[in-house]
Amino acid sequence: MKKVLLFLGVWLIGINSAVAEIYHGIDIDEVFATSDWNSKDEIKDIIDDYTLILKYNNDLTECRNAYKIDCLNELTKKIMAHFYSFNYETNLKNYNNYVKATFAAYGTVYCFDKYDIPSGTMCNQENEGKSIEVITEYVNNLISRVNTKILNYYGFIAKYE
Repeated sequence: MKKVLLFLGVWLIGINSAVAEIYHGIDIDEVFATSDWNSKDEIKDIIDDYTLILKYNNDLTECRNAYKIDCLNELTKKIMAHFYSFNYETNLKNYNNYVKATFAAYGTVYCFDKYDIPSGTMCNQENEGKSIEVITEYVNNLISRVNTKILNYYGFIAKYE
């Protein structure tokens, strides 16, 4: 009789652990039970956001390697649409103004001093290079800020796979 009860107990434990909902290496049931969550989908949304942040970080590396402002602009639109959607239009307008101002400011540095001719390939390359470097850092900050918040607020993300 003891063997039958032991077998049933082990079998039930096996069923419970087999049914556990694992999402990107995280036990959703365990996380749900440890705090005051509205739903398991809310936990999955946070995990999906973390997945998206990791993807955007990889995309930023590709943009860095391509050294193209269009790549940064498209990535920034995606980041802002998902993570900075409050006042999206204003945020995007501010970003576009920042890009224009950055190019103009570094255009002054690299193209309009007393000893430079205010046109030419060299000054444009230097201006574009420095401007893209600065704008890339801005986009990196958009990503890093969200990443840091997710990691700080949701300890279960440490189990992410």
